[in-house]
Amino acid sequence: MSATVPVTVELLGPARAWRGGAEVDLGTARRRAVFALLALRANQVVSKDELVDGVWGDAPPSTAEASLYTYVSGLRRALEPTRSKRSAAVVLVSAGSGYSLRLPVDGLDVDRFERHRSLAATLAEVDPEGALAELDRARALWRGEPLFGVPGPFAEAQRARLRELWLAVAERRAELAITLGRHADVVADLSALAGAHPLREDLRALLITALHRAGRQAEALEVFEDARRVLVERLGIEPGAALRDAHRRVLAHDPGGDPLPDRLPDPVP
Repeated sequence: MSATVPVTVELLGPARAWRGGAEVDLGTARRRAVFALLALRANQVVSKDELVDGVWGDAPPSTAEASLYTYVSGLRRALEPTRSKRSAAVVLVSAGSGYSLRLPVDGLDVDRFERHRSLAATLAEVDPEGALAELDRARALWRGEPLFGVPGPFAEAQRARLRELWLAVAERRAELAITLGRHADVVADLSALAGAHPLREDLRALLITALHRAGRQAEALEVFEDARRVLVERLGIEPGAALRDAHRRVLAHDPGGDPLPDRLPDPVP
């Protein structure tokens, strides 16, 4: 691929691509689905069978392979509009029984998000301020629902994976902020997240801890009682260790150390 006309891709929101700063028309929803799958496997060969399965699922139409050829041809024209018909594609190339989308280093926002997240994990013990900054950079890459409007089972699975990673980053960021004494700064964010994900106990535990350290014990106790009610009503279970420990610290007037002492590792993609 020509270094003077780089292609960059964003999938942490609607699927979008740019060629040398100009946005590329990715076309219809299914054409975007093909593009998104290739982008998430950038610089690897993706077989035609994988593409058909990822876009149409277990029951593709008889025209799926022909449609795939049409989508790839359209994407090639959009990604390399100045390429002559006689010259070989260099961005979206044919390889064996499949295709490969060639992107530069840092050409995909998902990869940059993963790198910031990984660096934050490395820095957390030695430089929590630096780790917090890396998580802020990771979150800043998001523009809404990942792969918004992109159909197909592959996109749906990736949406679920990326949502989980985003929540893990939000939790880890709040945890670091609380450890650094910035509990008051994260209360509003944690309240919104806990409201959107009422069954996620770590979020509630962090919110209880932030409220407690901000001197808002009554509100912290209310969060625990609401979390317990929701867990019992919806799942038939009592609060887990993290919630119970955060509640115990409020009752004991103990600010505690690690906001999530029983925290599990962040999920690995």
